[in-house]
Amino acid sequence: MGAHTWFIIIGVGAFLLWCISYSLQLHKEALARKKGREDLVRRKDDLIDKIAELETQKDAMPEKKYKQELKDLKFQLSKVFEKLGTKP
Repeated sequence: MGAHTWFIIIGVGAFLLWCISYSLQLHKEALARKKGREDLVRRKDDLIDKIAELETQKDAMPEKKYKQELKDLKFQLSKVFEKLGTKP
């Protein structure tokens, strides 16, 4: 084999290694996006549960405190929806 053949083999090998590396990086990023979305969905469900719990305790707390907590929870929920990219 000539010298040019070894350069071709090395070039193709380097390209294949880059392809494998790129594929692994894309897979890693996809897993991170999926995990992040699952965390946001869980946070959304928790906030909805807290709002429902606050509604049941409405009569047992001062009106001002109830309104402030409800406002805070709704604000947090809107931020989660914004990150999820969905409308409530």
